[in-house]
Amino acid sequence: MSGSQGDWFSARIVLVTGAASGIGKALIDALACHGVNVVALDIDEAALGDCCDAIESKGGRCLGVPFDLLKFEQYDALFLALKEQIPHLDGLIHCASSFKRCTPMQYAKHDDFRNMLDIHLTAPNMLTQSMLPLLRRAEAASIVFSTCDMAVEDQKNWHAYGMAKRALPYAAAMWQGEHPNKSYRFNCLNPGRVRTPLFGRAFKGILPSSIPLPETVVPAYLKLLHPDTASLRGQSLQCSDLC
Repeated sequence: MSGSQGDWFSARIVLVTGAASGIGKALIDALACHGVNVVALDIDEAALGDCCDAIESKGGRCLGVPFDLLKFEQYDALFLALKEQIPHLDGLIHCASSFKRCTPMQYAKHDDFRNMLDIHLTAPNMLTQSMLPLLRRAEAASIVFSTCDMAVEDQKNWHAYGMAKRALPYAAAMWQGEHPNKSYRFNCLNPGRVRTPLFGRAFKGILPSSIPLPETVVPAYLKLLHPDTASLRGQSLQCSDLC
């Protein structure tokens, strides 16, 4: 990232979900290093606290918010609480994810299926809806939905996880179509195979050291936040499109 790009991030405010592990953790570390005021959401309060402490020990700024994204009835309260602490949001990055194991559709349990849809499709869309007033207040804001290979590939045994991820590009395009010519924009980014806890559970037979670390995809997320990519709206992108 060039010096001018790095300067742009200073004092911006970005909310990241799934911030205590995987891509989310790598992203909040990088954002804080660039001077961003990070708002970090995660269900794991202890791990989230450790992440925020690590950032602040290096001089960064991180507001940790323990939050269960499946408790939709609490979204309004979350917005009201954040509104009292931050003036706006320059970015909203959806990295939260949950996955037990690959399961053929005929064996998928109802509760697991519903939870996969909710955490990967309902939650990012409803959180975007709740945070929209803060995003509108920014000079220019970028909303990024994290997808995966199932967004463009037919893969078996992923049941509702794969369905939700495939639906996200349509969701981003819908959001953008409903908000044309606004200062805020919506896109999807597929980070590809990354060495996260979710990947480890899904691909137990693959040697972890052969898979890139989460830090390798962070530059693509940063570029989607930056106004240099303001022409990208309602797109479904791969990291290779940006880096």
